[in-house]
Amino acid sequence: MIVFLCIFVGAMIIGVPIAFSMLLAALYHAATTPGVDLIIVPQQIQDGLNAFAFLAIPFFIFSGALMAEAGVIRRFVDLAQSLIGHIRGGLAHAVVLAGGLMAGVSGSGTADAAALGSTMIPALEKQGYDKRFAAAVTAFSGALGPIIPPSIFLIIYGAMGNVSIGQLFMAGIVPGVLMILGLMATIHVFVVRRGYGVKLTKTTFMQKLVALRVAAVDLVLPIGIIGGIRFGVFTPTEAGAVAVAYVLVTGLFVHRTLGRAQVLKASRETISILGSVMLLIAMAAIVQYVLALYQASDHLGRLMTELSAGPIAFLIVSNLVLLVLGSLMEATAVLVLMTPILVPLLPKLGIDPVHFGMVMCMNMTLGLLTPPVGLAMFVTCAIAKISVEQFFRAAWPFFATLLLLLLAMILFPWISLWIPHAMVK
Repeated sequence: MIVFLCIFVGAMIIGVPIAFSMLLAALYHAATTPGVDLIIVPQQIQDGLNAFAFLAIPFFIFSGALMAEAGVIRRFVDLAQSLIGHIRGGLAHAVVLAGGLMAGVSGSGTADAAALGSTMIPALEKQGYDKRFAAAVTAFSGALGPIIPPSIFLIIYGAMGNVSIGQLFMAGIVPGVLMILGLMATIHVFVVRRGYGVKLTKTTFMQKLVALRVAAVDLVLPIGIIGGIRFGVFTPTEAGAVAVAYVLVTGLFVHRTLGRAQVLKASRETISILGSVMLLIAMAAIVQYVLALYQASDHLGRLMTELSAGPIAFLIVSNLVLLVLGSLMEATAVLVLMTPILVPLLPKLGIDPVHFGMVMCMNMTLGLLTPPVGLAMFVTCAIAKISVEQFFRAAWPFFATLLLLLLAMILFPWISLWIPHAMVK
């Protein structure tokens, strides 16, 4: 087991991608362990990918890419700006609201951060916002995707942990709203203290109605997805297919902002993102097989039980481990590795797996925004042409806000469980 872990960690240190580091360690195990044949490697890959819930991932990624190409972000921002653009920092607040609406369709924090960043960082700079602050706002707004349903991270967690994806989606509503409010409160403090932004003329009631009418067709989608899952009209996987069909129809025939070139570009982006995600899931299946042979889950369970005296202490210890791993490894890799290890420990401690899923995905959200491997952070830094150090100097108050919300979710499980429990009743 020690050699297995050394190969895995050593390969990552010398620059081998995480998925192939997993594969190298698994091949070493299969080649050197008596009674284990190399055929077990492709078998575990097949078994790891053979989950119906994973079909939702390409659909939601594709719908998000199509929305970015169809100009949906601009319409969401225009709507939000018409509602709150007259207050100081209104455009920055509008970016957060637009990020929340985008998260309600695509579920991909990195893709949303890229789409928002390319559109809104230049717009924020024109209104007098510091480039570093603009990058931080768009990165954290885009990273709402892992929490606000539908979320690709929640789909992966539910499929790998055998947890209801529908309940996970419902559990993400309240934390998602609190994240939006927390980010907007942090923006308000910055705007007041540093004088960012300009105060625009308040829009009239008719102008608000016009902006709402333009975005109404797009707003149907996130509301319809949550409502359809809640009332059993379709499963989360079917919801992804519905989202793609809806965006294609509205983009091609209603707004007429989608064409052959835009659809092809969205397809290429989807394949690129999907390839990395599914490769990690496939390779993680092999690692899970090896860890099961060595009873790693049982050993870790005993260790964490000794370190923690109850469910709250267990959650805190788990979060410390996840935060450290999230800063060193890609968030999806941490999720696919740790979910099968930690979820079996929850029943013994009386922790609801839906609540733990929200806590875990909040950690993964923070992982998207922290060096050295935060993808949402790197995307916005590249767009804004700033260094990681410059980004983090502007981003740490937003990071602190989400850490406080994470602590609140640990201490008060009803934040995430209120709506799922109300659904059951």
